[in-house]
Amino acid sequence: MIIPVIRTTTISPFRSWVPNWLKVVVALTILIPILLVNGAYTGSNIDISSYLGVISEDINMAYYASSVGMAVAYLVIPKVKPLATAKTIILVVLLFQVLLSLICAETNYIEVIIVCSFFIGYFKAFSMIETINILMPALSPSGTRNEFYAKFYPITLICGQLSLVLTAELAYLYNWQYMYYFMILMLLVAIIAVVVCMSFARRLVRIPFRDIDWLSFFLVSVCFMAIVYVATYGKTKDWFSSTGIIIATILIPLTGWLFLRRQFSDTPFLDMSVLKNRNSVTVYLLSFVLMFYASFSILVSSYTTNVLRLDSTHMNELYLYMIPGFLVGGIICYYWFVKEIRMAWLIFMGFACFTISLALLYFMITPAGLYEDLYLLMFLRGVGMLVLFVAFAIYGIYGLSPKQLIYNAFFMITARSALAPAIGASVLTNWLYRLQQKNVSVLSEGVDMQNALAGSQFTASVNTALSQGWSLEDAQRIATNILYQKIQIQAVTVSIKTIAGWMLILGIFLLICIVLYFLQFKPVRLMKMGNDMSG
Repeated sequence: MIIPVIRTTTISPFRSWVPNWLKVVVALTILIPILLVNGAYTGSNIDISSYLGVISEDINMAYYASSVGMAVAYLVIPKVKPLATAKTIILVVLLFQVLLSLICAETNYIEVIIVCSFFIGYFKAFSMIETINILMPALSPSGTRNEFYAKFYPITLICGQLSLVLTAELAYLYNWQYMYYFMILMLLVAIIAVVVCMSFARRLVRIPFRDIDWLSFFLVSVCFMAIVYVATYGKTKDWFSSTGIIIATILIPLTGWLFLRRQFSDTPFLDMSVLKNRNSVTVYLLSFVLMFYASFSILVSSYTTNVLRLDSTHMNELYLYMIPGFLVGGIICYYWFVKEIRMAWLIFMGFACFTISLALLYFMITPAGLYEDLYLLMFLRGVGMLVLFVAFAIYGIYGLSPKQLIYNAFFMITARSALAPAIGASVLTNWLYRLQQKNVSVLSEGVDMQNALAGSQFTASVNTALSQGWSLEDAQRIATNILYQKIQIQAVTVSIKTIAGWMLILGIFLLICIVLYFLQFKPVRLMKMGNDMSG
């Protein structure tokens, strides 16, 4: 997530007796549950789907709804922030998160979980800004955004990966609802810390209902949710054979156009002048590409599930190998800050890590591959993601005024978190599915008794089944299934290699474009907090 910080006062939100180290502890006590909480946890995807009787796409829809809610929240924050104290905002947010998490744990309707996920993401944005204001002085003594992000982003991304594993373990050992109960407990601890350590300020709180363009809020929310809906359910509902997909597709340009039209009125809800900044637009596009590349984890998941025959727990544990990558990426970014190296080379390094990881995926996966072969691949993915998150957060705000930063966050989160993951996953999932069907058909054409290799494997399987006491008819059926499974494994492997190969070519081309494009402009090196993190 992009971190715009709005400073409206220099008064500390803490009580006078609270030392600086305890302020950091309280901020982290708030931040960690806020990062972990969600309406749907993909780590327990299978457990939730089986319990509620829904498909995995429903859980993914709820997960993406949280990011949409966070994106649109940044349009409301400028209206609310000046009217309420930090303590009020954090307490209200935490209480709503407790309530919404409890509803998600107790409901039997996926529609309720999707709506709750949207508002969990919405409230998450408010608490993030307040928490980061507290952490800023401790994490960035130099007063630069470079140092702050080099230390902050490893925390946020590591929490995201730990959430996957924690969710899977709690679902395996107990039940999928226990993740919600665990988060409620953490949120209650954070509430206690806020009540005890943060001071009461006598600022009049007025909810600015009339200051918020609720129609624009509704339109942009519907537009983004419609895009996510089409991307998530397109393959499952057979695209335009579904009335729901057709309606959502019509809503996308309609609500999008109505929303944009209102922004050119005398009182716009969104400052569109941000799009006049070349650096910002470049970062939005590259952020979309970044998350599209990050979606290649779908290929890794398909490989571990269909070829290596491993369960979802092993797949979730594989994400833990990104954590060392996050730490190394943070060290690299801090070195970049100390040496004041231009951001263009950091962007190049980030995409280079993704390109190398795709090359490893292309050359190392085989039907007889090993789980351990994927460790380095995931490590490089972690390095690349951390480095690019930091680089984009710095490069994208260069040239923006303080008041534009909050709207920059809206565009950034929209491109990187709300839309790109859903669209990237949809493209790769459909691409992989259609290639797999094509390759199964191609590979099956020559598999008959005239094929010496296929014939010998079929005969060996029949003889093995007969020796185990099966009848001839059952033995032939078993042999046929074994042969088909081998074809399926080969088809999946070839399909993954094909997609990884094309993405590798695109990655090399992208690296060339980055060098040719960025080096022709003035270098961006350091950004001071006072210039870019106030509003």
